[in-house]
Amino acid sequence: MSRRAKLSVFAALLALGMAMGLSAENIKLTFMFWGSPAEQTAITKACKDFEAANPGINVEPLYAVYSGAEYDAKMKAMSESDTLPDCGYFASETIYSYASNNFFLDLSPYVKADNMEKDYLSQAWIRSGSKIIGAYTAAEAQVMYYNKDTLTKAGVPLPPTDYKKAWSWDQAVKYWTKLTVDTKGKHPGEAGFDPKHVACFGINHEVWFSMLYPRVWGNNGEIFSADGKDILIDKPETIKAIQQLADLRNKYMVMSSPGLTEYNSTGKTDPKVLLQNGQVAFYVSGAWELLDFAKMDFPLGVGALPISAKPAQLYLSGVNVVFQKTKHPAEAWKLQKWMMDPSKTTDLYSGGLWMPTKKSWYENKADLAKWLDNPAHPKGFKEAVVDSMAVARNEPLNIKNSNQIISEFINPELDKVWQGKDTAENAMKRAAAAIRKSGLLEGLWQ
Repeated sequence: MSRRAKLSVFAALLALGMAMGLSAENIKLTFMFWGSPAEQTAITKACKDFEAANPGINVEPLYAVYSGAEYDAKMKAMSESDTLPDCGYFASETIYSYASNNFFLDLSPYVKADNMEKDYLSQAWIRSGSKIIGAYTAAEAQVMYYNKDTLTKAGVPLPPTDYKKAWSWDQAVKYWTKLTVDTKGKHPGEAGFDPKHVACFGINHEVWFSMLYPRVWGNNGEIFSADGKDILIDKPETIKAIQQLADLRNKYMVMSSPGLTEYNSTGKTDPKVLLQNGQVAFYVSGAWELLDFAKMDFPLGVGALPISAKPAQLYLSGVNVVFQKTKHPAEAWKLQKWMMDPSKTTDLYSGGLWMPTKKSWYENKADLAKWLDNPAHPKGFKEAVVDSMAVARNEPLNIKNSNQIISEFINPELDKVWQGKDTAENAMKRAAAAIRKSGLLEGLWQ
């Protein structure tokens, strides 16, 4: 065969390979993410599985420690040095401000082409105008955990699991009071009760900002107006919800820690350990805690969140995005789509870290069993948490400057409330007035 003929054959084979979706050189993608050691292992494995299923595409997992401002600074530095990853996780609280600077690929054409929109929970897609700028990594929610042995020993009934038939807030406070006992066997309200020497607290309720939403919404309160042009933390319903949480510590003396959980405070014990040891009876936190609870040996229970005016639930998570600067948008989207498919990272769901965003994994009994029918998910989790996603709301992320407003104006005032230094009414009215004067209420990101 002549040299020209050989070249013609090679060219034909190369064209055929490219027509079949292959390229002369491997495509390299980078996927940035954060998370626990278990999440790191699972995501790294998912990247390897993707490579095996997609010859010609190599994926480099980039694990980063997430700490809010530090991750934000890392993103800015990578953008300036043109070293952004192709795709990966992004902080939900800042996604709209970055999207306004054309940071992310518009996924709507890809979602439409793959007919994916209807297959996923409506809350899962993050939109900016007509664009889809990302998708929630998972469907996380607020959960009320408890130690069955602690309740049984105190003669307290196990809470309902049906999220529509939960205890009222007043009922919950009554039981948390009965469960709170000092080292001499006294309960709050009894003569001689010593709040400085408590053997078991009735409740540890996380109060970092996202954890406030179910209580606020469930009391018909709001944080921002729908158009993002007003602040509603001074609304009576919102003030009442915040005061209810503060009263657990400062009035009823049934909560183990003001402000952030003891785990997040220097030198304190993880509330999951306190729950296991019978030093706390109930613990309100996120669904992701199940990953660690699954490794702990005690009778864990899950109850429906207490109801004030109506049932409420929160939908929150990190976000998956494809960065605008990727040189391989189609392949990066293919990787993101892989990561969104719970069948590709089942361990993260069955292990308790995540809840899926794909509808069939809630509606199809076989798919539901793949992640829910296991020891990591206590009896009643479906009724109390999974079913409550029917009323779950996303955080109001599309409000301009919301992150700055919360961190600079609301949180400092909330700290005074949690510590009993001021009432929710005084603190929230003070914060609302300052916010309205700040000029930061600029409406919605478009």
